[in-house]
Amino acid sequence: MARPDMGGPKTGNGFGGPRSGGFGGGGGGGGFGRGGGRDDRGDRDERGGEEGGGRRGFGRRKVCRFCADKNLKVDYKDQGQLKYFLTERGKIIPRRISGNCAKHQREVATAVKRARMLAVLPYTVGQM
Repeated sequence: MARPDMGGPKTGNGFGGPRSGGFGGGGGGGGFGRGGGRDDRGDRDERGGEEGGGRRGFGRRKVCRFCADKNLKVDYKDQGQLKYFLTERGKIIPRRISGNCAKHQREVATAVKRARMLAVLPYTVGQM
């Protein structure tokens, strides 16, 4: 005789057949096969290392050069300054790599686009 709490034969829609466990596991487990739920895994917070935020990467934090030097301005006519924010292929370097703040990164992007329009900077490099 099948007990209702032990996952006996189902009556109804026909999903699952004689087993009621989901994806091939016998019933009662975490539901997705290999058994176990969240409690079986180790906590992600219990990692070794330093306390207070697990930052990746090394080195020091980049500082926006325009915020650090108030006399420095973003100018679309200054090719030498704008080349620092372009790759060899002519793409604008992202903020996380260049270290600019959001405000100055927007200004740099606008200045680069203006300089490209006036042919001060190339859109792309020449073909090889």
